[in-house]
Amino acid sequence: MSMGFQTKDVSIIGGSAAGCFTAYLLARQGVKVRLFEAAERIDPTPRSLIVTDYIEDLLGPVAQNAVINKIRRFELFTDGRVATVMLRKPDLVIERNKLIKELSEKAKAYGAQILTGRRFLGLKPNGSVLRFAVSVRGETRPAEETAEAVVGADGTFSKVAKDMGFRTPSTLPLIQAVVDLPEDLSPDTTRVWFVPNETPYFFWLIPHSASQGVLGLIGAPASDTKVCIERFLEKRGLRAITFQSALIPDYTEWQSNHRKVGGGDVYLVGDAAAHVKVSTVGGVVTGLRGALGTTQAMMNGGVSRELDALRQELNQHRLIRKVLNRFGEAEYARLIDLLTPKAIRSLGHFNRDEAHRLLRRVILEQPRFLLLALKGLLPTSSRLIAAALRRRTSRQN
Repeated sequence: MSMGFQTKDVSIIGGSAAGCFTAYLLARQGVKVRLFEAAERIDPTPRSLIVTDYIEDLLGPVAQNAVINKIRRFELFTDGRVATVMLRKPDLVIERNKLIKELSEKAKAYGAQILTGRRFLGLKPNGSVLRFAVSVRGETRPAEETAEAVVGADGTFSKVAKDMGFRTPSTLPLIQAVVDLPEDLSPDTTRVWFVPNETPYFFWLIPHSASQGVLGLIGAPASDTKVCIERFLEKRGLRAITFQSALIPDYTEWQSNHRKVGGGDVYLVGDAAAHVKVSTVGGVVTGLRGALGTTQAMMNGGVSRELDALRQELNQHRLIRKVLNRFGEAEYARLIDLLTPKAIRSLGHFNRDEAHRLLRRVILEQPRFLLLALKGLLPTSSRLIAAALRRRTSRQN
């Protein structure tokens, strides 16, 4: 790929999955890349994550090296109802620690420098380049660094984003407990419970081995998420072996992940850019897509079809979340009741990272989903629409 602009020197702040993937993509194109990570080594806190097979399209064999289990079916529960969705292609359970290590090694193999023990302190323009300071472990004075472009991949509370005036997203608490699997749960099956009086999101139980898995939830911002999950574990007769937790950025609207600073360029990727699909609060695949789109923009004079597609995808998930946030137990029960065999097949055929295709197909198979969604978006209007449809049907009969 030819260079669409003159930048040859990029510094990445943060050894996240999106940061390491950005380093790999740029280094592969011959760009001089340095990645600065505050920790002494690339060894992030372990956390089990479930992703769609879309990650294989992005990463190829690198993704497979981080896979610890495969999920072939989902069981959905609410108000005594259950629906089972078989997946055409299995979801992948990955270990976040393994994924980031694999990506960092891939970046290094193409010539990227991974500099650990360096904490980003601040950035300012300096003529045609950017000048930034990092504290170096064991040194009394900060080191001064320069680059033509800086990529903030430093997570939810990105200092790069804060210093450059990007909007700070609100956050959502994620907590999950490592548990022994119930005897009646197959290791290739994930369970999801919709309990709207406990959380506007859902509880999940994802097996990551033949004997253990993670039970977790996304809590409301002001809720006591730890108490909520402990109560749910007790009801299910499960015991937490260890807990894993994180604060996830809440995507509310798209903002450009690029700022021109003097003669240099600053970008954000991953959680720093809030590239999270808020229907499920998954950010691995979307974070990697954001990294891919950002490198496309850097190499093609600001043009990126991937970023345009990601914007549409994230906005569709925001719309889905807006609907689900209005659902109570009755609406979730109705949703399960509307899952005809054809609708269930559609849910299993298209994955969560192609929301436009999934929604279109499910609504074609079961048009009453559209009315249920309208009820969530526009409660009064949906009742009027439903009444009009009933009157029209009555006249036709």
